[in-house]
Amino acid sequence: MDPKTKSHKAYIVFAACFMLAAIFILQSFLFGLLWGVVMAVSIWPLYEHVAQGSGRLSRLSEGARAGLMALLVAVVFVGPTAYGIYELANAYAAGSNYLAQSSAQGAGVAPSFFSYLPFGAKMSAFWLENISNSSGVVDVLNKLSNGKLLSFVPLLWSQAMDKILAMTVMLVSLFFMLKHGKSVQSRYAGVLAYWVEERSVRYVDSAIEALRGTINGVVLVGAFEGVLLALPLVLGGVQAGLLIGLAAGLLGVIPMLMPLLVLPCLAYLYLSGQTTWAIVGAIDLALVWFVFENIVKPQVIGKRVRLNSLLILMAMVGGLQTLGLVGLFLGPAFVAVAMELARDLFWTQGGDAS
Repeated sequence: MDPKTKSHKAYIVFAACFMLAAIFILQSFLFGLLWGVVMAVSIWPLYEHVAQGSGRLSRLSEGARAGLMALLVAVVFVGPTAYGIYELANAYAAGSNYLAQSSAQGAGVAPSFFSYLPFGAKMSAFWLENISNSSGVVDVLNKLSNGKLLSFVPLLWSQAMDKILAMTVMLVSLFFMLKHGKSVQSRYAGVLAYWVEERSVRYVDSAIEALRGTINGVVLVGAFEGVLLALPLVLGGVQAGLLIGLAAGLLGVIPMLMPLLVLPCLAYLYLSGQTTWAIVGAIDLALVWFVFENIVKPQVIGKRVRLNSLLILMAMVGGLQTLGLVGLFLGPAFVAVAMELARDLFWTQGGDAS
């Protein structure tokens, strides 16, 4: 073997060892870094448009522009999260006050609509035994879980801190990806052509296009679905109707999540006398779930991803199961590239597609 070739292979092994060690050390932050890359790929066309425009933002330095864009993403992410926490705090306060009043008034204070439900007597007895003599929501849930809830709270807090850390890593990596995006864009094609093959650049470009198409389809169509679902809930008087509707729309690709979030709210509207809004909400849910979620959204994504609707849904759900929420966007991109590679290798004569 040529000494130069041998030295080159040894150098590759040497570099790969350090890269693997770095990945092992940073494994706790990989999902945050991955989210940063996904966000950077998604908003890169907008970032370039701003940079090439004639406004004040185009005259800023690359670092300042990237920092402002990362700050905007932080506001978009942190705003709904803060609103959700606020609504949960309000729900906890309302639930605790109700249970405290029930406890002060004596046992047997069960919601009146229980009498209209099947097994209403048993539900009232369950309420009397487990809920009416409790002073707070946490006490109730801890009692129902045989004392296991309080041991679960520290774990939940740890998970929340991990998510906050991942979001911070995402924003930092987004900033650096945007700041150095032009450099990466100008070099990645040459690097791929040198290490793999020239046509591999085309597949990476296809994956990036598929990723953008998936994000735009999920976010834009999901936001529209969320508004449609939230309208009857908000107008009917559901306290956190806007949050529930948006969550159901944006996360509707998760099997059965949309009806699981919306149907209890519709039942609440019906039992509280808001029959009209409950019926409107039921029609709305059927329209969004069957038409928008299963037909419109896959078609919107399919125009950019170039996969049929069924395969897009399978890729999104499979990616979600494998990689978590970030897999919702990465799944169709990987499957789209795999299908293109399969066509190139097996359907193109000799695998020499240009």
